[in-house]
Order: sequence, then structure tokens, then C-alpha cells
Amino acid sequence: MQDMKKHGERSAARFTGPAAYSAIAVLPFLASVNGAAAAEDPAVAELTQPKSSIEIGAGDVSSSSYKFGEYNGLAHKGGFVLGNLDLSGGGSYDSDSVTRWNLHANDVGLQASDARFDFREQGRFKIDLGFDDWRHNLSDTYQSPYQGLGSTDLTLPPGWQKPIVPQVSATALNYRSLSTIAGRGSAVNPSGQVVAPTASQLATLDGIVAADTGAFHPFNLHTQRKAGEVGFQVNLSPALLASGSFRHEKRDGFQAIGAPTSAVQENSVVLPNVIDTITDQINLGLEYTHKKFFLQAGYYGSIFKNNVTAMSWQDPNNPTLTPSISSAPSNRFNQVNLVGGINFYPGTKLVADLSYGRSEQNEAFLKDASLPLGLPETSADALVVTKLASIKLTTRVTPKLGLFARYKYDDRDNQTPIATFVFYDVNLAKGAASSAFNTALGLPAGTLSSNVNIMADRPQSKKVNEFDLGGDYSLGRQKLSGGYNWQKIERRCDGTWINCSSAPESIERTFHGEWHAPLLNDLDARMSYGYASRRVHYDSNAWLALVPMANVIPGSPVVGATTSVYGYLQQTGLTGFGPLLGYPSVPLTGNAAIFSPNNNIVPQSLYGSRDNVSEIPGMRRFNLADRNRNRLRLSLDWQATDRLSFTNNVEFDHNDYLHSVYGLQKSTNWSVGLDGTYALSDRLSASAFYTHEDQRSRIVGDGFGSNTNVAFIGRAGNTVVDGSCYTTVQARNNNGKLDPCLNWSSDTHDRADTLGLTLAWNGLWAHRLDLSGDIVFSRARTDIGVNGASYANNPFALAGAPVLPAGTPAVFLIPAADLPPVVTRTFEVRVSGRYALSQSSDLRLMYEYARTKVEDFAYAGQQLGTGTEQLPTLEQAPNYVVQVVALYYRYRF
Repeated sequence: MQDMKKHGERSAARFTGPAAYSAIAVLPFLASVNGAAAAEDPAVAELTQPKSSIEIGAGDVSSSSYKFGEYNGLAHKGGFVLGNLDLSGGGSYDSDSVTRWNLHANDVGLQASDARFDFREQGRFKIDLGFDDWRHNLSDTYQSPYQGLGSTDLTLPPGWQKPIVPQVSATALNYRSLSTIAGRGSAVNPSGQVVAPTASQLATLDGIVAADTGAFHPFNLHTQRKAGEVGFQVNLSPALLASGSFRHEKRDGFQAIGAPTSAVQENSVVLPNVIDTITDQINLGLEYTHKKFFLQAGYYGSIFKNNVTAMSWQDPNNPTLTPSISSAPSNRFNQVNLVGGINFYPGTKLVADLSYGRSEQNEAFLKDASLPLGLPETSADALVVTKLASIKLTTRVTPKLGLFARYKYDDRDNQTPIATFVFYDVNLAKGAASSAFNTALGLPAGTLSSNVNIMADRPQSKKVNEFDLGGDYSLGRQKLSGGYNWQKIERRCDGTWINCSSAPESIERTFHGEWHAPLLNDLDARMSYGYASRRVHYDSNAWLALVPMANVIPGSPVVGATTSVYGYLQQTGLTGFGPLLGYPSVPLTGNAAIFSPNNNIVPQSLYGSRDNVSEIPGMRRFNLADRNRNRLRLSLDWQATDRLSFTNNVEFDHNDYLHSVYGLQKSTNWSVGLDGTYALSDRLSASAFYTHEDQRSRIVGDGFGSNTNVAFIGRAGNTVVDGSCYTTVQARNNNGKLDPCLNWSSDTHDRADTLGLTLAWNGLWAHRLDLSGDIVFSRARTDIGVNGASYANNPFALAGAPVLPAGTPAVFLIPAADLPPVVTRTFEVRVSGRYALSQSSDLRLMYEYARTKVEDFAYAGQQLGTGTEQLPTLEQAPNYVVQVVALYYRYRF
């Protein structure tokens, strides 16, 4: 039981009936064997003859909750049996035997259990055995209409009807039809009139609701890990130690995964992805130790096997289509390492380590008949070679001054071959227009259409060089320490036709220092500060590595191009975003008209991709952006009296992404914690704590559009724009790419407060009864403020409707609204009482009350009728009130 474990002693372990009865049966025998120890001094016996114990008992959970039982195995309502083992044996401390053994079993059978057994002869060898059984409960409110949940092939139920809202569109997928309220709203017809759905349309909606909503059924999402491990250590000689271990882990279950059903319309589903994997890990080591040096050699191997190849499902938009998504490929990793160190003289030591690893993945690609040119290779034949080396020198120059220097080299060399893949987006049919690269690929005209993807993989490598210098100096009772770190990261892709990394090089310099001093006999203070500056050589055109056709001059049907996309960007100094201009006053000609038409972004068809992979100038990914970081840490420990003590901690982090026009611009995190303990007497003590955590971040973006010369919406007279940076439709459209009204920002503020109180009262009722309890309350809130706006056409500005009255807006600029706050409140009460029946046995009664309330708009968006193109899952916020009571008996011997 996860929460009860916090009280120091292990609690719940579920045993089957026979196991519990067997444990009870051996108690008298074990007591007789160890009876001689009772006459010894209890304090001495505790050190020289560790106690063994067996715990058995029973408990009850008041109500089912996957969230409460997420990790502790107590997800379901009802009774359960408890049990733990802690057994020790072997030769006694005053015998000639060096044999020892231990067996620990915690929460066995509770799907949150582990067991360990070790047997050793001190100074000779040691054998370890281990077993873990751990279940992670994810959701018990997920629902889906698919049949075959739990398998890799999902089908829609017989009679499934395509969800549409016929009064809006007779063909377009629209999941709002699944709601008898949202799907029955009035709509504007092509003549500009608001009309209610007709009787025929209502009948269609009733048929969709009857056929589809009844098909939704629950399916629990969870994962289960079971692992067994065996290890050994053997002293081959006083200076030579051999060790090794083998771990076998099986993981199965179901996790939610989002998958596109149509990448063009952005239709998507959330599926229970089948998990069925096996991971085997092996460690071998050999260590030689001398008075002045040591040397360790080791090997690590990992083999990952995924028994699930892919998931497939019928498209709710068109059940005749069956898209699929591949699962993680099987792979293997092998690494050898060598570590050594030498003490030159007292206070000076040199340690160095080397490692070499190979990660390989050669799983066969999924066969897909829709690939127009087939697969370029049968598998990725992926290979990543890692090389690591580091060396560290530490020296004590004087008793007061210590220094160290370290160098680290880390090279991740991705040697995966590069191949070009030609494909159409999921469930996308070949278009009518011909690709501009058929001739370049040696294909007849019309073989590939303009909506094809011609993309290459991007095997990224990374090399890190890092230097550290630092030291510490004692000033009486005070101590100062500090250092400097320099890190250079180089990123590359071997074999790509152009640089593939947005940050081919970054350098970060860090300065840090710490002051530690006992200010008074009862007050200890510590303060540290660090400053880091990262500068990045950013390449906004690195996306070109994905699209090899960007280095090919487009042919028919493109007319007049004299260079490739890459050549045009090189000649003009532009990025794929094109010039920072609006609609041209004079029509563009030549390559400018082809590659940046109307001063817009480079057309996707000119580099053979359905994805717009260019970047807005000034956009920086936060992990690859220039950044200044400040970190401050403060702590105070105050022993006010012999009975009263306080601990206070303050942490502050500030990150400034100073050159990011778009993307994450800044983030600030700070927290404060206060912990106090007061011993009212030798038997009664109380403690309380409070923590506050505060995180803020700001992200900026641009919802830019395209420059056009369109002057009206629907009819020629509909030209007014309301609330915009522009007053007319033409002015707005002429500046669609640079419209400042489309800039947006998001400010996220996370706060969490936790308050706790603990009380312990020991030695009651003739020193037989110990009581303890604690109360914990926490509240977390996330506020997401959004600034910006987006355009919406007046629904009455239609080509078939009358011209709007004079002055009536044809387009509205609608301001963004803040998202609803996300709030989580938890309240927990835990009470425990232990009564000693004798010196070797006791009873423990434990009670826990747990309540969680969640307000999260994300769950509201998963209900029927709340979305148009995403299949709902009907999941609910994990609110619960659960009570747990447990009583068990422990025998020590």
C-alpha cells in the first residue's frame, strides 16, 4: 500500500490463503530455534543478531479507483490479504561461520510487489535473486466503439454510420452528431438563412446516435511489468572481484496512443496500443584493487524484443480504409567499459574511464502496398556507435584548499544509412496534378502526383566536449566552493546532402559557487548560485535535409525555374518562410514568382512534401536556443532547542531565451519549503511542513496566413473587417503573411501548495501502544493565459446570399480567451496504531482516508459532441474518495 509505506515499516503484501496459513504454521518452530536470543541485552541483540519477522493480516478498500490504486495495487473495492517477510539466517556473529542469507518480500501478490533473496559467504562470494511485479493503472474510464479492443486489429461495429451533421455538410466528418444536443443546432444555408434541421436530417442524426453511441464500451488501460533478476559476486583473490547479473523483464498491457486516420483532414483516433515486450539485460564486471590504484572492466548488454509489429484500425470516416501504425522496433545494445584510478600520493587522485557501445536495430519495415515506388530498403539497418571518455584529477593542495579538473568526451555517432521514401499521407489518394520531380527520378510523367511526399531520413549524431574546473577552500568553520564548466555540442548527420541540425554547434559556459557555514552553534546556513550562458549557431534552413528534392530543379508542370529551392534560398539569402513582405505591388517574375509567389512561403510541391517544414524567422526550439540561466539555492537548519528544530529551503531558477522572437521566451521556477519538528516529551513528538512551488513560462507564436489580393467575402460588397489591424478584406489579405493581429502568446502559471502535519505518541498503555498519524493537504493550479486573435468569416457572407448591409463586417477578428484553470485538490489522513502483545509479537491497525478532486477542461473535450474530427474517448477526471483499513499481526524472532 503506497501511502501506508510512508510510515517507516512496510505494510501490505497480499498472500494467497495457503501461503498465509503456512506462515502461521512455522511461527512456533522459528520461535523455539531463536529462543536463546531472548536472554540477551535487547540493544546488543539488535546489532549482533538481526531480527526476522513475518506479517500477515487483512484489509478492505471502500471503493474502486484506478487513480488511487495507480501504483499501490489497491485499485478495486473489497477485501484483501496482507503479508510481508523479512528473514535472516546463517552463522551467528560469535561463530566461525561466514555464511549469511536474507529474504525480503514486500506486498507480494498485490501487483506492487518485490522480493529479494541473497546468500553469501563473507569475503568469498554472494548470490542475489530478485523478483518484481508492478502494475501501473492508467485509466478505467476510457471508452471506444471499436471491436477487438486488446488486439492489434480493431474493427468498427456492424452498422457503424459515418458521423456527420447533415445541416452543415452532407459529407464532412463531424463527431458533434454523436450528441443529441450539439448535433441538432441550426445552420446557415447557402442563401444566407438560418434554418433548423429538416425532418430528414433529424432522422439521419437519430440514426447516427442510435448506431454509433451505443457501440462505445469501456476498456481499462494499464501496463504490467514482471521482472526476475539473478546476480553474483566472487572474490577470486583478495584483490580481484568478479561480478555479474542478468535481468529478464516482461511488460504487457495497453496504453493510449493517438493516431491520424487522415493527415489531410486531421481526423484522429485514440487507441489502446497493445504492449507486449521483453527486455533482457546482462552485466559482467571484473575489478582489480591495489593499494594505490584500481582497475575495472565491464560489459553491458540489452536485448529489446517487441512482439507487437503494428496496430491497424478501420477509419470511422470511411470504414473501407484500414490505416496502421507501427510499434517500437526490436533492438539490441552492447557496451564495454574500462575504469581506472590511481592515488599518486595522499590527497591526489586521477580517475579515468572509457566506454564503447553499439546500438543496432534491423526490424523489417511494414509492407505497404500504397507506396507508389515501394520501400527503398527492407529495414532501417540502423547503427549508433557511442564512445565516451573522461578523466578527472583531484588534489588537496593544502588542508584548506582542494582543486579538481575534469574533461569529458561523448560521441554519439549515428551510422544509419540514408534512404529516400516516397509515400502519400495516410488515406490520401493520388492527386490529379503531376509532381515536378517525375523526370528527375527517371519516372514517366504523371507517375507521382503533386501531393506526394519525397522525404529522406535524418540520422542525427552528437559530439560533446566538456571541461570542468573547481575547488573548495575552508575559512575556519566556513567553506567556499566553486567552479567553471565549458561545454561544446556539435550536431551533424553523416550522408545528408545539407546540414540537418537547427543547431550544428552550441557552446555553454557555467559559473557556480557555494558558501556553507555554521553561523551559530545551532544554526547552519548554505547558499549557492550558478550562472550559465548558452550560445547557439542556428540554421533556419536545416529542414532542407528532410527533402532531397529541394536540391533539384523542379520540372513540368513548373515552368521557368532555373534553380532549385536551395539555390533560390542561397541566391536571395532567404529562409523557407520567404521575404518578410506583403502582397507585391508589382507582379513577381522569374524564380521569385515560382519559389515565393506573392511573397509567400516556398510552396510544398517544390520540395516534394505535404508538410510545411519551413520555420518562421526568429523561431527557436527551447533546447536549441540562446539562453541565460540563473540558479539560486538557500537553506537554513536551526536547532532552536533540544526539542525544537526547523529546516528552510528556497530555490529559484530563471531562464531567459533572449534571442527567441518566437517559441519559449522565458521561464521562472521558484519554491520554498519549511519543515519543523517539536518533541513535546520523550514519547510525544509533532512535525509540520509546508511547501510552495511556482512555475511561469511564456511562449510566443504567429498564426500567419498567405498574401492574396482577394477583396471581398462571398459577394463583392462584403469588404468590411471588424476589430482587425486592417479595415478592409483586401488590406487584410494583402498582408496575410505579416498581419500583426495574428501574433499570439501564451503565459502558463503553475502553483502547488502542500501542507502536512504528523503526530507520534509512543509508549502508551504500559508501554505497549504506539500511535501515529498524519494529515496532508495539497492544491495545484494551472492557469494558461492566451493573448492574440484569429479571423472568422461572417456566416452570412456567402456567395449565394444577399450582400451584407452597408457597414456590416464580412470578417471578424475574434480575441483569444484564457483557458479554464486546471485545479487538483487532494486530502489524505493516515492513522496507525501498534499494540505489543509480547516482546516478539504485535498487532497493527492502519486507516487511510484519501480524497482527490480534479477540474480539467481536457476531459470535457473527450465527451460526446465536443469535437468535430477527433473520436471521443469519454474519459472522466480521476475524482475519488477512498478509505482503506488494514489489521495485521507481526511476529519477530
